[in-house]
Amino acid sequence: MNITGGKYNSIKIKVPESDSVRPTLSKIRAGVFNSLLSLMSFENSSFLDCFAGSGIISLEAVSRGFQRVVTIEKDYKTAKIIKENFKFVNEIPNLIIKDSIKVLDILEEKFDVIYLDPPYMLIDLYEKSVEKIIKNNLLNDGGIIVVECKKNNKNFQFNNRLNLIKEKTYGDTSVLYYN
Repeated sequence: MNITGGKYNSIKIKVPESDSVRPTLSKIRAGVFNSLLSLMSFENSSFLDCFAGSGIISLEAVSRGFQRVVTIEKDYKTAKIIKENFKFVNEIPNLIIKDSIKVLDILEEKFDVIYLDPPYMLIDLYEKSVEKIIKNNLLNDGGIIVVECKKNNKNFQFNNRLNLIKEKTYGDTSVLYYN
């Protein structure tokens, strides 16, 4: 798997050998960052990657110029691979090895982009995450929550608490942008 853009474009990273990790496809990653770029500037911006898996989304954010990138992954073996992947680009990850839902209760900073991509079958994690983000005021004014989900599982209960500003579909995956 390769980084799709920015200063580390085309650098290959490792993918965890686990059924629980589903790395975001390159076409989707490129689309996400192109969509974000049409909505905001990455310079001086912060990015939170919840449920990070391989860390590829965090690496894309670093590569494309986000000033601060925080990565959350609860599995220690997977987190070790994230650290290795950051070494490929000579960066030190701001990696929190804990459950994302629990971390959202203790974070004391706000972000410009928060990326949510929990395991597709755990629908409740989407709603719990957004609930914590709103309750703990973790999104900067004008910030964006990006939700990656299965195309047929996108009717979340938080739709009335956030504004859907953009939606893209890639095969059986939908990416929703909220503010």
